[in-house]
Amino acid sequence: MAAVTALGDFFRERAAAHRATVSEHPDDPRPARSADALDALADDADRATEEGLFQTRYLLEHHVVDGSFAWPDGQSGRAVSRWGFDQPVNDPAEREQFLMDLCDLAKQDACRHVGDPHNGYDRDDAEAIAKRFGLSLELVHHALDTGRGYAHLFAVGIPFWHELSEAARAQLEEIDGVKLVEGKDEHFPDEDEPPLLACNIAADDEAHAREIVARIVDIDPDALGVGRTQRVL
Repeated sequence: MAAVTALGDFFRERAAAHRATVSEHPDDPRPARSADALDALADDADRATEEGLFQTRYLLEHHVVDGSFAWPDGQSGRAVSRWGFDQPVNDPAEREQFLMDLCDLAKQDACRHVGDPHNGYDRDDAEAIAKRFGLSLELVHHALDTGRGYAHLFAVGIPFWHELSEAARAQLEEIDGVKLVEGKDEHFPDEDEPPLLACNIAADDEAHAREIVARIVDIDPDALGVGRTQRVL
């Protein structure tokens, strides 16, 4: 028999919660049906873990904290609670697919957790955060951006002829996630020299992005080029 895992434990806990309500609703078959389905899912999860199935390896490595499933109140936890509730589930292939779907839901729960400013995640630790929760680096930055209300990101071009002081450079780089990147000649064929790009400027619109950079580097905002971009990592 397969060893009991944290994932199997979580499914069985939800099964027990459903069974505790059976006597309260004797004419409703759904709680008992869901409990039976969750017990079967727990057995499958334990066997899958023993066999090294990707789904359970991923969930146990990245979404268990102190021996318990990390997101009991998240989307993934709610999906588990609904498993087998409205429709019976008897096909092992459906249980395997649900475990795969649960990986995606757990990623979404992790992103919300990372993005919540109250949880104290720092963008400088993005690579470690990605490794901890099994997320791509892009997802981590997107979560941080969403949690901070960054609807739009812009790259602002500072013309080559404008001398940038060390203090201004440092102030730009202190803005959350901003990177200074030298523009490439092929992207600016009409310029004598490509501009310096202040990337990942979070702003309401292009004018606002210009204002943020112009104030720091002490230049007329109209002298700055600007374009909306994806985050530059």
